[in-house]
Amino acid sequence: MQTSEAIAKRKSTRDFDPTKAVPDEVIDEIVKAGCQAPVGGGKRDSLHLTVCKSREILEEINQSTAAAMKMPARDFFYGAPVVVFVSASEEQMAPGIEYANSACVIENMLIAATDAGLGNIYLWGPVQGLARNKDMCAKIGIPEGFRPVSAAAIGYSLSGEAESRDLTVSLSTNYI
Repeated sequence: MQTSEAIAKRKSTRDFDPTKAVPDEVIDEIVKAGCQAPVGGGKRDSLHLTVCKSREILEEINQSTAAAMKMPARDFFYGAPVVVFVSASEEQMAPGIEYANSACVIENMLIAATDAGLGNIYLWGPVQGLARNKDMCAKIGIPEGFRPVSAAAIGYSLSGEAESRDLTVSLSTNYI
């Protein structure tokens, strides 16, 4: 698949098949794509990836996130069998750059997942709940001095692959 085809086909999935595992070699390719993303100032050591395939751990994160955010418990990961958390060092070269860096990593992974025929979604909200739970962060291996910033949920969609869309300029744009 051409890059533009994967971009045109990518959409947020909210109906993952939790019973269908993603092969490890496919996960590795998706993670490798994320690792090729641009990172501000070349500070690659300012980011850390945590690949979670444990349904039990994801359920614990669901529970702690709901508690931290004072909302009813639910599956914030939509049944995804794989969630890749992107964490950033608390020491950054510029305020807020960790969000831009993690977004680049996530987008590369989402495009690679789409190319592999997998559903995917960018997650921010539930990750903020996780960031408030230092014990859970330690439990899933987020290094000390780092905090989760965003995540990509990946898996097979119950509704099948997304349809390709036409690539259009759909954001307010001006040319000078």
